[in-house]
Amino acid sequence: GASSINDFATTYLCQSLPFGGVKESGYDKFGGVEGLRGMCYTKAVCEDRFPLMVTTVPPELQYPVQHFSFSFVCGIVHFFYGLGIFGHLAGLVRLLKALVGGKLKKD
Repeated sequence: GASSINDFATTYLCQSLPFGGVKESGYDKFGGVEGLRGMCYTKAVCEDRFPLMVTTVPPELQYPVQHFSFSFVCGIVHFFYGLGIFGHLAGLVRLLKALVGGKLKKD
C-alpha cells in the first residue's frame, strides 16, 4: 500500500511511485519501476554487436547431435578454462581430435 501524511491521494497522483499490496491486501505492485518489474517476466536477449561478426552454432553441435559432440564441447571447455598453459594445450588437442575424428567417421 501507500500512505500520505497531511494530504489526500498524492501518492496516486505521483505515477512514478509503486502502488499495491501484498498477501491478502493486494495482488502485486503497479506503477513506477517496481510495478513494471512486478508485471513482467525477465528474459535475456542477445544480439550481435558488430554486423560483420555473426555468432552461429557450430555444425558439430547442431541437431541431430553427432557422436563426437561431447568430446568437442569438452575440448572447448578445457581449452578456455584449463589450468595453466598445459591445460589449454590439452584442451586444444582434445578439440582437434574431436574435429578430426568426427570428420573421418563422417566420410
